Amino acid sequence: MAQTTPVVESENKKVDQLFYYFNNGSETKAYREAHKSLRTFKSNKAITNTNLLLAYYHNKYVAIDSSIYYTHQALNSKKNVNDSLGVRLTILSYQLLALNNKNKGLYQESKKWHIKGAELSEKHNETNLYYTHLHGLASTYVTLGKTEEALELFEKCIKFSKDDELILGSYINLGSIYSSLSKYEISNAYLQKAKEICEKDTHKKQALVNVIINIGDNYLGKGETDKALSAFYEAKEISNDTRSYNLELIILGKIGTVLFNEERNNEALLIFSNTLIKAVNLGNLDIEMNSYLMLEKLSLRKGDDRSAYNYGKYYYQIKDSIENSQRQQEINNLEVKFKTLEKEKTIKVLQIENLNKSLNIKNKDADIEKYKLQEAIIAKQNENQVLQLQNGVEKRKNEIALLKEKEALKAVELDREKTIKYIVLVAFFILLIPIVGLLVIYYQKLQAQSLLNLKEKEINEQQVISLKKDQELKLIKASVRGQDQERKKIAQEMHDSVGGNLAAIKLQFSQLYNQPDKLKLIYSQLDDTYEQVRNLSHNLLPKKIRENDFVFLIKEYIHTVEEASEITINLSFYDEEKINTLSKILQNELFSIFQELATNTLKYAKANTIDIQLDFLNECLFFVYEDDGIGFDLSIITLGIGLTNIKNRVETYNGILHIDSKPNRGTNINIEIPLKA
Repeated sequence: MAQTTPVVESENKKVDQLFYYFNNGSETKAYREAHKSLRTFKSNKAITNTNLLLAYYHNKYVAIDSSIYYTHQALNSKKNVNDSLGVRLTILSYQLLALNNKNKGLYQESKKWHIKGAELSEKHNETNLYYTHLHGLASTYVTLGKTEEALELFEKCIKFSKDDELILGSYINLGSIYSSLSKYEISNAYLQKAKEICEKDTHKKQALVNVIINIGDNYLGKGETDKALSAFYEAKEISNDTRSYNLELIILGKIGTVLFNEERNNEALLIFSNTLIKAVNLGNLDIEMNSYLMLEKLSLRKGDDRSAYNYGKYYYQIKDSIENSQRQQEINNLEVKFKTLEKEKTIKVLQIENLNKSLNIKNKDADIEKYKLQEAIIAKQNENQVLQLQNGVEKRKNEIALLKEKEALKAVELDREKTIKYIVLVAFFILLIPIVGLLVIYYQKLQAQSLLNLKEKEINEQQVISLKKDQELKLIKASVRGQDQERKKIAQEMHDSVGGNLAAIKLQFSQLYNQPDKLKLIYSQLDDTYEQVRNLSHNLLPKKIRENDFVFLIKEYIHTVEEASEITINLSFYDEEKINTLSKILQNELFSIFQELATNTLKYAKANTIDIQLDFLNECLFFVYEDDGIGFDLSIITLGIGLTNIKNRVETYNGILHIDSKPNRGTNINIEIPLKA
């Protein structure tokens, strides 16, 4: 003992160090060191605790089978069954086995380990572990559909447990249960309490995920599908960040189910395919089985019978595997009990033999008979128990054989259904061929009708264009007639007034040499002639220019253009009062420019919007005209008569004209006219 004590103490310190690594964020380091140390440890305590640490490590990263293996290794290496540390280790091992079997989808097995752990905890006054197992048992009851039992246990944990984690988990689970009962107000009350606890501690990310999942379920229950999906995707992101992969699987199942119910088949198919791969990698048989079931339903909805058959086959294989696994576990337990009874029988026989040897010679014969009788009774009892156990084993084996026969019959039935579906598909394709032919004929008729309608549309457009051209021709003719009348009036005015004055002035000049006093009269006649020419120039301006404000005329003209077309025109003037004071001749030139640009846009640009801006700033006039039409390439197109006239008008006033246009980018025209002499 003097030699082994330092070794034991050293190993215990090493184990404490491993748990310190594990509990302070260095799980990988703890895992590697534990494997190395396990090969060198000599004491049972160190070996047991190291196996338990490895079980916790694999449980955290959802390596279920590995966690179960190391838990059993910890139980097998534990020698002191009845000391306090040994009892506590056993209770913790039962908890790990319950959690791992639940993650594996074996809920009955999980329930068994939780019950055993609770009984052992209560027996040895391990209060905290007792409520831990009660909480786990309540969660298992929820999964098994035993709602009332689960509610009772969760309320008990909240009332009597001192563990904040258990209280938080109970609030979350109660919120989930009442949500499933459509009691959303009660559910939200519990979830709000859970949320408040999570918000006080930033490390409770996994609990926060559960809260968000249940909030999403409440949205779903109230028919608010978009808010539910948003909550589920938020929970998925947090669970992925915290490596809570089993929670992520549950969330993916919820998202997939919502998408399936919304008939968003392609999205649902992607979700369940992803879920299936992750469930297989994590060994979660329950999620894997549900994924196959939903993929089967999606395939049937899309008419893919072959895929549906394959998914259904895998679904039933996993389902039967789970049931067989649980039955096999029961058989193994019966075999263990049988072997235990055999050992007990051997021990009792040896005890009887020892008693026989210790009898006094005087009472030897009587006592021997008595103990032989007891041995016979014990042997008979053991024989009956063994027979009962053997009968139980045979019964279980018969049940398994019957299940296998049912599975074979089910496979035959599936094959028969598959054959029927193939026959139906062949018949469907036979009927489909003439239907396709009729559809092709109908499609050809639709194409012919479409071409006919297109031709009619082109003819109508040509007629509209022809009518527009006729209308333009009438306007041009009317304009020409007006111009002719104006020319006649101008000619008459020039002949009658200006011509007469000039003739009189000429006559006066011829007599000026002999009559020098007529010079004043000649000057007077020249002034009169200048005024007549000035008045004649003003009379040449259109009446609407002479009698109206310029801004009003532009707005009126734009209103007319908008009513006659589908173009939106945006106007901007600054400053309107100054613009209205421009010379009437300049106003007339600007109005002509407005008309020419608007006409070009209507004819060629195919625009939806025109933006016009006219600003009078710093004795300079700025005019910007922009449309969102098809534009043109200035490098390959020469200016037409209209744009040439605009350029000439601008240059008359020493102005600057800039045209910016690109194909499919619209046209921008900038004009700058200085007004200061």
